[in-house]
Amino acid sequence: MTDNDAADQRLVGGQPGPETAGSDSTGSEPMDQGLTASASIDPALSSVERRANTTALRNELHALLLRATDPDSTAAAKSLAYRDAAYLALDLRDLKAGMELALNCLHWARTSGEGPLQVKAHVTLALAMTESYDDAGAQREFLAALILAEEIGDARGVALVAVNASHFELERRNHRQAAQHLMELLNSTSVQALQEPDARQLWETFHINFVVAVSETLLANTEPTFHDEATLRAAKDQLVISSTILAAVLKERQSLTLLEKAAMLDALTRHALWTGELLAAQSLADDHVRLTGHADFPLLYGRALLDRSRVFAQSGDLESAVRDAGQAVGFFHEAASELWETRSREQLAAIYARAGRYREAFETQQEVTRDMENLYRGYHQQRALVRQIAQQAREAEVRAEALAEAALRDPLTGAPNRTRAMQVLAELHVQARQGRPSAVALLDLDLFKRVNDTFGHLVGDAVLTGVTRLLGAELREQDLLARLGGEEFIVILSDVTAQEAEVVCLRLRDALQNASWEALAPGLVTTGSFGVAVLDGVQDITGVLTTADRALYAAKAAGRNTVRVATRQAESARDPQPCP
Repeated sequence: MTDNDAADQRLVGGQPGPETAGSDSTGSEPMDQGLTASASIDPALSSVERRANTTALRNELHALLLRATDPDSTAAAKSLAYRDAAYLALDLRDLKAGMELALNCLHWARTSGEGPLQVKAHVTLALAMTESYDDAGAQREFLAALILAEEIGDARGVALVAVNASHFELERRNHRQAAQHLMELLNSTSVQALQEPDARQLWETFHINFVVAVSETLLANTEPTFHDEATLRAAKDQLVISSTILAAVLKERQSLTLLEKAAMLDALTRHALWTGELLAAQSLADDHVRLTGHADFPLLYGRALLDRSRVFAQSGDLESAVRDAGQAVGFFHEAASELWETRSREQLAAIYARAGRYREAFETQQEVTRDMENLYRGYHQQRALVRQIAQQAREAEVRAEALAEAALRDPLTGAPNRTRAMQVLAELHVQARQGRPSAVALLDLDLFKRVNDTFGHLVGDAVLTGVTRLLGAELREQDLLARLGGEEFIVILSDVTAQEAEVVCLRLRDALQNASWEALAPGLVTTGSFGVAVLDGVQDITGVLTTADRALYAAKAAGRNTVRVATRQAESARDPQPCP
């Protein structure tokens, strides 16, 4: 990677580390991504390439769903499996399944708590919405991914959003906007993430999308839409670098999948058209058609034919251009891709007009109009389906969150339970090891068995609920009062010293002693004994709780209704009453 000082842009070259597959997939329509090629493509498909046929994709999708629903899988593993499954479903044009799988991916990413994984999940959902023509939803998810990536300092995530946002614009044929996304990435520090050892796929896709976006922008003669001359020069310089890199990868790497090769050939064909190298463009387009013609993947083959039709038209061979565009219509129809079927008819009508076949051009354009009306109706139906799926997912998420919350609450008092207390202690233990100590106090309500025996268990339950409400009101928002069971509670005080914890517990003791229960049971009095220990990161959590329990025992031995603060060396009296 070198710096272009004149344009203040970073030119991306060089290949990241080992040839690992990477996990930064960019979506389901790889034809609007690219590379350059001078080498011819062997029409015989390798075992890796055979994965591109629809039967193999369905088998792979089934295997991923088994992984995603494996009860022994972690939340992160489930999220990644759903992510890969969503992309396969989109490749198979099952948009409903793709949307549902993407939502599951986001759910499990959130469950895992891993920020970078959540960034990827938002991108996956954005791409599913892209395929469902929910542009507003896709842009919302891209923005959510970008904000999260920037908040957590995830440079890889920022790069992932930029590359996939460019894919979104390419699918809408907004080539200039796609180029802008990638130029902004080039001008940021996050571009360095493309050079990470396991970022090969993201690195390749950046170059593919860059070649497509900039070549098409230049072909459309929209150079003034670049901000200034320096930006235009930087874009052209990077275009040379990216096309050279992709040509080398296509020629030298034997492990490329059919989808990767097709994307590279497509991009390099566009670049050759921009440079005016029509013979090179023809050779690349021929390779593209031969490659995809051997796969059971009509969508890919249709796009290859449509690209070659464009090359034929550019070189003046209009009959061949008509033939390829007409065949593309049929393959897009077979693939149930209404959008690309309409686009191919649109291109066919334009070629007919150039050839002077005006009647055929008119009839084809009429079909385009009918197709657009059908697409419009289908678009609204698809949007309704997407909204329904999203609403169902939100409702399921709310139910799941409610169940998860209930699992961490004491059913009688509504206070956090032992499980939640241990979660918080684990978090504070990590902070303590980083130099931020906290404190823990074990609380027993004194002689509480007498309350049950004298006033009955209903009154006892009401007292436990009242104590929870009373003491909770005395604590800060970041502190925690949890019920361990029976009359036993734990008070967790974050970021406090032993002395500060003692002051808090004395206040809690006084609140208990001064509480009035006359309305509930005349003559009822409550007191509590507290044992305090410091969570300093030296002792493990079990050790801290044991120390606090010894301090609690000392408080009871001192006559109850008192506070004792322990150290690792010994329990010491920290109450106005001396320790025995």
